[in-house]
Amino acid sequence: MAKRSRIRQKRLEEIESEFRSLLVASLRECANGQWGLFGHNDHLDPEEWSLLRSPASDRLKEMAYEIRALRAEFGEHNETCEKFLALCSLRGPNVRGEPKLAAAFLAGIGEN
Repeated sequence: MAKRSRIRQKRLEEIESEFRSLLVASLRECANGQWGLFGHNDHLDPEEWSLLRSPASDRLKEMAYEIRALRAEFGEHNETCEKFLALCSLRGPNVRGEPKLAAAFLAGIGEN
């Protein structure tokens, strides 16, 4: 493995570890009633919802996109990142509430 690949692999391991720990903590907060992690209501009133938004939401999205890009270089993907980004893209009146989605996501990754 070339030096550049080793550096990228190390960066990937670091960011995935940071992503997972921040994600689990944020999902637990959301499952307990903290809205704003997935940004489902950001379109309603940007000023009001920005106050209720999870502070980790933007950071998690940035890390997920970076992980996606790094994994793509190796021809791989990270299912947890992809699931998080998919949940962030959901919109509409029939989408389950963020706390329920967070609880299901936690159960799905074995972090009940």
